[in-house]
Amino acid sequence: MPILLAFLCWLYFPALTYALSVYVFGYRPNLQPAHWLWHGTLYAFFTLYTFLAIGVGGIMVVAAWIWKRKEEIGENVRCPWVSFVVPAYNEEKHIVKCITSLFTNASNYLGFCEVIVVDYGSTDYTYEVAWMTMKKCRRQWPNIRGRVIRHCANLGKAEAIRTDANRAMGELIATVDADTWWEPNALQELVKAAEKGGEYAVSGYIHPTDGENERKLYIILQQLEYSQGLGIYRSAQALGNAVLVVPGPMGLYRADVLREILNNKDIKPVAEDLEITLEMQKKKLLIGYTENARSSTVAPTTFKAFWAQRLRWFIGGIHNMLSIHKDLLFKRRFLSLVLWDALILGYGCSLLEFAALFSLPIFLWFAPDKIFFLLNLLLYALLAFAVGIIYHAIALKFSYGKYNHKNLLFYTPLYYLLRMINVFARTKSLINYLIGDRGSWQKPIK
Repeated sequence: MPILLAFLCWLYFPALTYALSVYVFGYRPNLQPAHWLWHGTLYAFFTLYTFLAIGVGGIMVVAAWIWKRKEEIGENVRCPWVSFVVPAYNEEKHIVKCITSLFTNASNYLGFCEVIVVDYGSTDYTYEVAWMTMKKCRRQWPNIRGRVIRHCANLGKAEAIRTDANRAMGELIATVDADTWWEPNALQELVKAAEKGGEYAVSGYIHPTDGENERKLYIILQQLEYSQGLGIYRSAQALGNAVLVVPGPMGLYRADVLREILNNKDIKPVAEDLEITLEMQKKKLLIGYTENARSSTVAPTTFKAFWAQRLRWFIGGIHNMLSIHKDLLFKRRFLSLVLWDALILGYGCSLLEFAALFSLPIFLWFAPDKIFFLLNLLLYALLAFAVGIIYHAIALKFSYGKYNHKNLLFYTPLYYLLRMINVFARTKSLINYLIGDRGSWQKPIK
């Protein structure tokens, strides 16, 4: 059905724009023959957008809907020992809320739990605050183990996770970023999903926040973005065992599998969560997702922090897909299609969108009828806006249970701002990768 809708739109939209120009705007176009290169290039952009936005996007929505209908998690069969591992670097502002939320989760869980924090070279009071918080939580929940480890030098996040994992006693390891807090039943839901589905790793829904009132524009736009990325794309990936990343803020792993990867592979500090997940995919291990386990993570609130985060994410993604795990692109698996989709739509189409944006003045200059071209451009923008509204509404419904959660849908016109930042960041990351830059990890200033 999505492909059929895309085809009908592609077939009849030009005739519709002509009819609207004549009968609504009262302008009869001067239909002069256009140069074949002008007409062909413009129609190629239109065709690409129509089939990607309506066709491929629609397929993802259908796949996510099917996954949501089949995801029925029952009660736990068993409650294995779980170790929370928390790598922390300069997180004195958020570590208290993080640790407290994990102890709360552990207290609601029927099995044994422990919380291990590794401070890897912080220059603030992260270690001291974590130690005091751990001591306070241990007094309140004495049956839950907890400790804080310190690296004297900054050896990177991947090394901190390795230290955590090797010290962990649990059969399952839950990875948590230090600027993240889990909802009280999140661990229970993750374990249910892992035990019922037989997954070797599972992730949950991550809600971006500023830790305050969530009224900053970048936070609101990222909430829209995450609702798409998790509510639709992650759900669709889970349907075909093609989850690309178990993200740092919320992940649950079989301890033996995670240790084997961390100790036998030279995991890079850039996009380490993606690299670990693709290592598991290489072994054909089941990786799941459940929307019932939820957390909140502190997201960038300024352009500078957002830009730095995206450059790190995107160059880490390119490096993983084109270098470290390039063999996965050529496997006969649904995962390979998802990887190609991420490469072509994520990076290739960013270049095309970049080119389309800056070629508009050229299209206008050579248009046989400039007024008719501008009317077509206006109607095309309205079509793109309508598709975006529908897509965002479905994503919010899948993610939060409401089509307009906290009035986020009203910010759809501004979402193009975030999209264009991503387009520029992807383009820059691709160029950087081609000239040899493989990225570096640094904590962004939020």
